[in-house]
Amino acid sequence: MTEEVSIRMNDDDGLAPPAFIFAPRPDKKGPKTIAILLIMGSLIMISVGWGDIQNSMKDDFPEEGNDIISNFDNNDEVNVTIEEYQEFHDEIRDNGYYTIRGYSLTIGGGLLIVGGVMLFRLKAIGAKLSITGAIIGLIGGLSSSWLMAQTSTDIFHEEVAMIFKVWSYLCGFCMVICLAMAALPVLNASARAALSPNVELLNEEE
Repeated sequence: MTEEVSIRMNDDDGLAPPAFIFAPRPDKKGPKTIAILLIMGSLIMISVGWGDIQNSMKDDFPEEGNDIISNFDNNDEVNVTIEEYQEFHDEIRDNGYYTIRGYSLTIGGGLLIVGGVMLFRLKAIGAKLSITGAIIGLIGGLSSSWLMAQTSTDIFHEEVAMIFKVWSYLCGFCMVICLAMAALPVLNASARAALSPNVELLNEEE
């Protein structure tokens, strides 16, 4: 018995199993689901980015600042004045933080929309566009949000500055999740097999 097995294993004429047996089955639902989520996320990115672009062209602090001021009006230990928020607005506007985050999120969101539509149509270029858009949004959005948070520590009370820090953390977390979803159709073998044109890594016999 042992001898027969060894002969079969050492037989040079033995046939290998067909390669298609081990090939991953194409998963069309996965990329389409991710595409829908990416498009939804891109709309949020564009809305935030467009708001920052508008703020970069305003001389007076945006209306959102009224919400922060009103939240601390009744707090005796924390006092936020209109002058402080105006100073903060002028600082981040003049340093270009509004502009950086605004255009990063808008351009990144635009690429995510186009990439999401292409990915929904199972085009491989859609995944690449989505990854590019997510990277642009991550780098520009996170860096500018962090710089805004650092600026707030020099102007506002610690409790108010913490709000901007939390927002920067949330921005980074959301963009990392977005990048992970955009990369999933490329990293997952079944999802990658459903994309067109298919990229097959096969060793051709000479």
